[in-house]
Amino acid sequence: MIRKIFDEIKEEAKLSNITIREDSFDVPIRVGFNIVDSNVRDDIPNFYIQDYNKFYQLLNEYVLSALKFYDLEFNYHNIKRVLTYIWSNITDSEMNEIEKYINKYISFINDNLLSDKKGIKYTSLGMLKYNVSKQSIKQETPYCFKSYFEDINSGSKYSLPRISFGISNGICYIYAIQNKDSKINIDPVYNLKIKDSFKTINSSIKKYRNVTPSFVVTLTLFLSFLSENGINKIKVEGPLPIRHLNRKLVTDYRIKFETKRAILKGETLEVFKKELIEKRLLNDNNSTVKFTNCFNRLKLHFDNVFLSKCDLESGMILTVMNLQTRYSLLKEIVEIPNVFYKGKER
Repeated sequence: MIRKIFDEIKEEAKLSNITIREDSFDVPIRVGFNIVDSNVRDDIPNFYIQDYNKFYQLLNEYVLSALKFYDLEFNYHNIKRVLTYIWSNITDSEMNEIEKYINKYISFINDNLLSDKKGIKYTSLGMLKYNVSKQSIKQETPYCFKSYFEDINSGSKYSLPRISFGISNGICYIYAIQNKDSKINIDPVYNLKIKDSFKTINSSIKKYRNVTPSFVVTLTLFLSFLSENGINKIKVEGPLPIRHLNRKLVTDYRIKFETKRAILKGETLEVFKKELIEKRLLNDNNSTVKFTNCFNRLKLHFDNVFLSKCDLESGMILTVMNLQTRYSLLKEIVEIPNVFYKGKER
């Protein structure tokens, strides 16, 4: 059944339009790729399968693991969802190593070293709380790292960017840092206190100024968390071409749809088209250049963060050894011990 559904997806993917069932509705997903048997496409990503027997064996293992992890029933629609979303996160280099890519995602799901962990650090800005949570199957990875500051007196909170990651063979793979719900239940006084403290992180920094301090803070906390759990090697993934293609296809579709509507009404859409394209290009830039610069920026704050393979296409590898810094807030984060706990948040 799994193989039959994937063969169906292969044909839909050639048209960059896979139909899946979401919340009882059939939804078109703009995911496009081509399995190279003979013809190579230049308009969509090309996947190369080295060993078909191994490929289908791993695909079967991944689907069963994913259905269990995401609490999905074994049926046609859920299998198709699983087999559609996994390809969104493949990098350029992994298209030539499909089997290795699937195996990595099986590890992401099965490695529960960091799952459900929660902790608190008591800092000068209040409690710095964090937790590892499951993500939706639509996201880049099964797990994400969430954190926020909480004022001890007022209970006001300031949420930090979340980090999408997976663990495979003792290596942490980071796919995205996303600024979700940056302010929750926060009062103006506490917000000002946070902002003033964050300004000190930018002091004397000349490069990578497009990286906001909140990203530096959440990465510092995450690297400290990884180190305390015995993980010192991090792979920062390069661009995800199918997600980039998806944004382009969705933008093109919206422009085409709105153009037809505008022609009927005698309107012009030049400003609308320009804004849509600029927004897509900004998102592409944030997911590549700005994302990579977050880690280049860390090197300016910490002496014991070593980078290799620093390029946009293949990503980079970080080795973290005994984090040390002179920046007061970051110094607090790495030096103050964690208070780990399980269960509901305190």
